[in-house]
Amino acid sequence: MKLKKYSQKLKSILGLSLQLAKANFKLKNEGSFLGIFWYLLEPFFLFIIILGIQKALGGNIVNNYPLYLLLGLIMFNFFSATTSISTKIIENSSNFIKSIKINNESIILSRIIENTFAHFFEIILFIGFMIFFKIPLIQLLIYPIIFIFYILFTTGSSFLLATIGVYVSDLDNAWRVVTRLLFFATPLFYVAEKGSLIYKINLFNPLFYFITISRDLIVYKKLSELWMIEITMALSIIIFITSILVFNKYKNKFAEHI
Repeated sequence: MKLKKYSQKLKSILGLSLQLAKANFKLKNEGSFLGIFWYLLEPFFLFIIILGIQKALGGNIVNNYPLYLLLGLIMFNFFSATTSISTKIIENSSNFIKSIKINNESIILSRIIENTFAHFFEIILFIGFMIFFKIPLIQLLIYPIIFIFYILFTTGSSFLLATIGVYVSDLDNAWRVVTRLLFFATPLFYVAEKGSLIYKINLFNPLFYFITISRDLIVYKKLSELWMIEITMALSIIIFITSILVFNKYKNKFAEHI
């Protein structure tokens, strides 16, 4: 009986989340001249700038560097955009939360789904580059499996940040600094050689594992080391479960603090 109740609640949360995500997605692109192409402009121009700088400094540092770079950028962009919104999402939805009886989970999940839509278009851009550089597309079929665990990790991080954001007013500013540091610390546009200091630092950086595994499989057609895959899967599940438990513990008190 309880299982059926939880199943119905989950279905309700996901259904509302999808509706909100669709509404936000349409609203954001309504009346826009470029529409969905706005989602591609930031990663594309950042890609062009970094690629140009790298060429000017002496050429590619790894094989298929443009694909190495672009995949890293769009994966980082998904995490950064989703978690940054989450830091203030409860506070920014205060009127909505107080005036309507709604599952708080749906507000956060709707943004995750919305950014998943955007990520889909970025992957289409990446496919275009794969075709241009004559990289077989078959490896890309594995990406959804990686992305499932990436969503679990990002969702967990978002729920945790949303909870902390209710009680810490400057979290959005602090997280902006953290994501900027992560941008330079994570090997997005350079290579972290094994045994180097930056490699050792990135062993504590979850994004490093997701991006490395994706690059190995999609760009270089090889399987990452087993320990790296195991850490990625375990970390995703642990972060997701822990954050949901923390969120559920405090969510009924949100209205008192916003």
